[in-house]
Parts: sequence; structure tokens; C-alpha cells
Amino acid sequence: MTTMKHGLAVVLIALLSTTVACCSKKQPERPKVLAKINDYDLTLDDFETQLAEELELDKDFKLTRQAKKEFLEELIKKQLLIQEAKKMKLDTTPEFVHAIQRYWESTLIRSLIEIKGRQIAATIYVSEEEIEAQYKKMADQDPMVPPLSEIRDSIAEEIKGKKKTKKLEAWTEALKQKATIKIDDTLL
Repeated sequence: MTTMKHGLAVVLIALLSTTVACCSKKQPERPKVLAKINDYDLTLDDFETQLAEELELDKDFKLTRQAKKEFLEELIKKQLLIQEAKKMKLDTTPEFVHAIQRYWESTLIRSLIEIKGRQIAATIYVSEEEIEAQYKKMADQDPMVPPLSEIRDSIAEEIKGKKKTKKLEAWTEALKQKATIKIDDTLL
């Protein structure tokens, strides 16, 4: 019986300590809601993130209290239009789904090309001989070409760009060569 009482006491102490630990932990702070638009909460964090993105895109945007209010009004209008479109179930139409799919695909491809382009660019170099040969070709075609010292960097960038494009094309061709592709010519 004492063993059972001892076991019960241990269980009660464990439960009590867990309860105390849970209650003493600070609850995570709820995000501050800047605006409530029907059932949608625009948090201060979301607003500040979108505002920062706008400032990044529009270098002429002057951040004043009035500009922040106007930006908030635009976000509210946008959210109201989104809500109305959802009420009309426009987000489920085949046209909408197809447009989203095309956007998703093009964004995914663009991201892949950017990443691969950076990887390739890190491996490309341009020699002085290549720059001088390109300059000679330019000078042969146009005697009024500026001196090499003035356009050396732009020639090097042009050569680097061409090399990058060639390597990207070779990479995509290699992907194609590795793939299994079957075409039914009768359907063309």
C-alpha cells in the first residue's frame, strides 16, 4: 500500500510540476493587427513587410505618415477586391487556375535560370587576348571606336555574357539529352 501511495505521490508531483511549468511559460505574443478587413487580419508585420517591398521597388516613394496611410488604404482596397473575387469563386475558374499555373511555371524557371546562371558566371573568366581580339574586330568594323582603355570593361562583360549564354544553352541541351522524351509525330 505504501508503494502505491509513493507511486501516486510521484505521479501527482510530476503532474503538478508540469502544470506549473506550462503555466509559468510566457505565452507567445499575438501579432498586432493593424487593420481588420471583414475576417482578414492585416498584421503590423505584414504591413511593414509589404511597405518595405514597395520602398525597394519604388525608389521615389517618400515615406511619410500620409504615404503610410495611403499605402494602407491601397492594401485594404486590394483585400476587399480579393474577398469579392473569392465570393464569386473566381479563384476556382479554369482560366484563373491556368494563369496561376503559367505564372508558377515561369517563376520557377526564372529562379532556376538565375541560380544556374550565377553558378556558371562564377566559373567564367575572360582573358586579355579575348578582349584584344574583340576590340580589333570592333575597330575593323568601325574606325571611330573609342580607345581600348575606355571600353575594356564593357568588352569583358560582353564576352562574359556570351560565354554564360553559351554555357546555359549547353546545360539545357544536356538536360534534354539525359531526359526520356517521346513524341507522337502523328498528332502534330
